[in-house]
Amino acid sequence: SNASGEAQLHVEVPDSITTWITEAVGLSEEKGLGIASQTELKTFKPFFIDFTLPYHVIRGEQTKIPLTVYNYLAVCVEVHVKISVPKGIKFVGHPGKHHLTRKKCVAPGEAKPTSVVLSFNELGLSNITAKAFAYGGTNCCQDGMQTLKNGKHSEDNYMDKRTPVGADYVRSSVIIEPEGLSREYTYSVFFCPNEKIHISTPNKYEYQYMQKPAQMTHFDIAVKAHNDAHLALSSGPHDMAEMTEIVIGGHQNTKTWISISKMGEPLVSRDTAGILSWDEFRSFWISWKNGIIQVGHGTRVLNESIIVEWTVPKQLEVKYIGFSTGWGSMGEFKIWRKEETDENHNEAFTLGVPHNIIPGSERATASIIGDVMGPTLNNLDNLLRLPFGCGEQNMIHFAPNVFVLKYLQKTKQLSPEVESEATDYLVQGYQRQLTYKRQDGSYSAFGERDSSGSMWLTAFVLKSFAQSRGFIFIDPKELTTAKDWIIQHQKEDGSFPAMGRILNKDIQGGIHGKISLTAYVVASLLETGVTSEEERAAIEKAKHFLESNLYSAEDPYTTALTAYALTLLHSPSAAVTLRKMNSMAITQDGFTHWSLTGTLVTDEDTFMGFNDGLSQSVVSAEVEMTSYALLTYTLLGDVASALPVVKWLSQQRNALGGFSSTQDTCVALQALAEYAILSYVGGVNLTISLASTNLDYQETFELNKMNKKVLQTAVIPSIPTGLFVSAKGEGCCLMQIDVTYNVPDPIAKPAFQLLVNLKEPKSEQHLQAPNLPRSVSPDENRSEALHRERALVDDDDPASDQDHREYKVILETCTRWLHSGSSNMAVLEVPLFSGFRADIESLEQLLMNKQIGLKRYEVDGRKVLFYFDEIPSQCMTCVKFQAFREHIVGKTAPVPIKVYDYYEPAFEATRFYNVSENSPLARELCDGPTCNEVESSASQWVGFVHSGPCNNVFGCLEDEYFEQCMCSRDCGYDGEPVCGSDGQIYPNHCQMEVASCRNNTRIEQMPMSHCS
Repeated sequence: SNASGEAQLHVEVPDSITTWITEAVGLSEEKGLGIASQTELKTFKPFFIDFTLPYHVIRGEQTKIPLTVYNYLAVCVEVHVKISVPKGIKFVGHPGKHHLTRKKCVAPGEAKPTSVVLSFNELGLSNITAKAFAYGGTNCCQDGMQTLKNGKHSEDNYMDKRTPVGADYVRSSVIIEPEGLSREYTYSVFFCPNEKIHISTPNKYEYQYMQKPAQMTHFDIAVKAHNDAHLALSSGPHDMAEMTEIVIGGHQNTKTWISISKMGEPLVSRDTAGILSWDEFRSFWISWKNGIIQVGHGTRVLNESIIVEWTVPKQLEVKYIGFSTGWGSMGEFKIWRKEETDENHNEAFTLGVPHNIIPGSERATASIIGDVMGPTLNNLDNLLRLPFGCGEQNMIHFAPNVFVLKYLQKTKQLSPEVESEATDYLVQGYQRQLTYKRQDGSYSAFGERDSSGSMWLTAFVLKSFAQSRGFIFIDPKELTTAKDWIIQHQKEDGSFPAMGRILNKDIQGGIHGKISLTAYVVASLLETGVTSEEERAAIEKAKHFLESNLYSAEDPYTTALTAYALTLLHSPSAAVTLRKMNSMAITQDGFTHWSLTGTLVTDEDTFMGFNDGLSQSVVSAEVEMTSYALLTYTLLGDVASALPVVKWLSQQRNALGGFSSTQDTCVALQALAEYAILSYVGGVNLTISLASTNLDYQETFELNKMNKKVLQTAVIPSIPTGLFVSAKGEGCCLMQIDVTYNVPDPIAKPAFQLLVNLKEPKSEQHLQAPNLPRSVSPDENRSEALHRERALVDDDDPASDQDHREYKVILETCTRWLHSGSSNMAVLEVPLFSGFRADIESLEQLLMNKQIGLKRYEVDGRKVLFYFDEIPSQCMTCVKFQAFREHIVGKTAPVPIKVYDYYEPAFEATRFYNVSENSPLARELCDGPTCNEVESSASQWVGFVHSGPCNNVFGCLEDEYFEQCMCSRDCGYDGEPVCGSDGQIYPNHCQMEVASCRNNTRIEQMPMSHCS
C-alpha cells in the first residue's frame, strides 16, 4: 500500500459473469493484525454472446448449436449475429455457405436464443466463431424483427452502418472423430550403429579374453569402473606366465602402470588420481607397435595424450586381449566393433492397415530420441491410454517420475525445468495416493471401500514412497505404518500372505503365488531401506523361505522375480536362481526376453489376436518378468547381458513411452532407468534417414549431445507404405513409428461376452416447447439459462419441427469372462452418443448395490468407466444407468462399448450400439433421404461377436444365456483362512467378501484371535 494505506490492484476480468471475493489483511505496530470482512464484486459485460459445443462429434453427425445473446444494457438492441465455420463443416439447410447470419431484437435485461444446425464431414480440430453487434434504437423492439431468411439479405452487406453500442466475439473448438473403433500399433526399436562389443567384469580379478581382429596393433576402449581396470595383452586365451598387464586407476584410482605378468611389479607408472569414474564411460587407447607399448587418453593415438609407455625388450606376440576389474570394483568395457555389424544400421518397416479401415482415419508418426528414457521424459503425465481410477493405477503418475529423476540426477542431466515438472507430479500423486490409505496403515485398490488392505499394493506404495524421499517430503510415519503392517502379517515360515485383493493374478494362488509375492515384498522392503532389528529379522525369515523353495518355482515369472530378490539379499543361492533364469531366456536375432510358456511362440495366439491383419503385442506379464531379469542384470553390473533385454523391452513400448498396463510400465521403467544409469556414455552423434516407398516422404534427423533428449517427430503423409531407416554414427537411438486407424467393427476373438441394451422414450411423450423470450439477471446461473433456452429454435431451423425437450435413454450393459475362472481387475468403458451426458444419480445407485460388484465409476467427458475387482465366467456382470441429451444431434453414429482386463488389455471385447431406425436421434436434423440407415436394435439383446466371419455393426447373436451375477465370485484360488468381523472364519478372503455381499453387511478382516 502507499503512505495513506491505500492499494490498487489491476486485473483483467473474463467476459463471462464472474463473482470475485476480496480479502484484505493489515498489519499495524499499534493494533497488530487486522483482517477485513470479505467483499464480493460481480463483473460481467453488458452485452455478450455465448454458445457451447460438444467436446467431440463423429464424422457425418448433425448437431444443433444453440447460441444465446445477453443484453444487460439499459436499452433495447437490434442484434446482428454472424456464425462462421471452416471447410469440412456445413450449415444444414444452407448448402455451400461458410457464414450464416441471424438478426434478433433483444429487450433490456433479456437473453434471447438462436441456433444453427451443423454437419461435420472432415476429421480433426475445427474452430467455429460467432460475432455479435448490438445497435440501439427506440423502436427496435416494436419493428417486429425476425430471423433473417436465407436469400433475403446479402451476407456481405448485412451489417448496419450505425455505430454499435455493444459487440462480442466468441470462438469455440470441436473435435471431429472418425467412425468406428480406434486401433493402434507401435514399431519401436533401440539400435546402436557401429555397435561395439560390451564386456561386464565382476569384482573378481579374473580376465575375460577376446581374440583380437587380425592386423590390429592398437584399439580404443571406453571404461567405466571405480578403480583397477586391468587389460592383458596375451598370446593365449588365458593367463600366461609372460603377458603384458596394463592397470588403469590402480591403487584406489590413483596410479596407472605397465607390468609383464599378472600382479607383476610395475615397469613404468604414473600418478593418475581420479582417472576412472563409475558415473560415466571414459575413453583410452592402447597401442603396441614397433616394440613400444603405449597407453593414452581419448580415442586417437596421439603423442600428446600418452599416459605411460614402455619399450618391449623382445618381440611381443598379441593374439588375445583380456579385461578384468578387481579390488572392490566392477567394470564395464566397450571395445572394438562387432564383426557382424556394419557402420550403418539399416532397417525396414511395413506400415500396414486392414483392408476395411475407415477412410481418412489412418495416421502415422515417427519419433526419434537419443535416450532410452526419452519417451518417458517427454510424457511424464500420460504414459498409458488407460484410466487411473484405483490406488494401484494412481501410482503410474508417481513411480515413473521417481525413476526419471533418479536417472537424470545420477547422470548429472537434471535440469530445473524437468525437476520442477516431475516433483509437481510426485506431490500430486503422493497426496492422491493417501486417499487410498486405510486406518491400519495399509493400502488397497479402493481404500476403505475394500474389506482389508492389500499386501502387494502396500509393498508397492512403500517402496515408491521411500524412493521419492530424495525429491519430495514424505512423512516418515507413512513409511513406518505401512512397514509395520507388512511385517506384522508375515507368516512363521517367512512368507508374506496374500492379504486383501491382489488384482493381478500373475502373483496370486498356489505355491508359485506365495513365492512370487514374498519375493516382491522382500524386494520392496530392501529397496525401502532397513532401519530396525525387527525389519532385519523379517527379511532374514523371508530370505530363508525363498532359499528353501528355490526349486519349487518352475515358471519364468516366479523365477525372474526370485532371482532379483535373492540378488538384492546377497544370497548364496542367487547364482542358482540366476542360472535357472538364464536357462529360461528366449534369445533370437540379438533380442532376449522371457515368455509365460518358456518358449518362443511362432504361431499367432488365437486368444490374443484380433484377426484384423495385425498381430498384437505380448501380454504385460512377459514385460514384467523380463524387466525383473533386467533389474537383476543391472544389479550385477552385467551390461553385456542387459543390452539384448533392453532392445526387446524397447520394442514393446507404446506410443506414449509406457507399456500396456500400470505394473509392467512401472517395473519396466525402473529397470530401463537402472540400465540407463549403468550404461550412460554421455555423448551421441547420429544421422538417421527415413524414406517411404510411396515416394512422398524423406527426412533426415541429426542427434547430438545438445538435442539427445529432444523428441523429434515427423508425420508420415500416407499409409500403407514401407519405411526405410538408415542410421550412421556413434551412440544409440530409440525410434518409434506410431500408427492409428479406425475400423468399422473388427472381427473379434473376444475374451469377454458383451451384451448391450438401449431403451429410448416414446417420442409422443415429448412435445415441442413454445418459442418465447425470457428475462434473465446476472445472478442466474448461466449454464441453467442456456439449458432452458435450448428448446427455442429459429424459423429456418431444419430441426424446428422435431422433439427438443429433455431426452433420456437407459443403457444396460452385461459382460462375462469367456475363459475359466475370472478375469483380473476389469474396466468397462461405455461411451455415450454425441451430445449426451450420464445421469450421476443413477450411477451412484449402482455403487450402492453391492451385489453387482462395482467398486468405482468415473465420468470422462461423454464416456463412463466402471471398475470391477474381477468379472466372473459363470454369470453376467451388469450395469444399468440413464443418460440425458445436452446437445441435439442427428444422424447419430454407432459408438463402441469396450471391456478389458486392466493388467492384460489385449484381453478385451468390443460391441457397437446405436439407436433404432425410428428413433428421433436417427431421423431428426436430416437433410437427405438416406438418414442413418441402420438395423433396428433397441430393446433387443445382441450377442457377442463370434471369432468366425461376422462384421455386422450390431454383432452376431449368441444363443447361450447366463443369469445375472448376484454376489458371484471366483474363489477357486488358494488363500489363507481369514477371520471376519462377524466372528466367522472363512476359507479365504474371497469367501469372506462373498458372505458380506450376500448378507448385505460389511464384514472386515480381523486378527485370528478375534474368532477364537
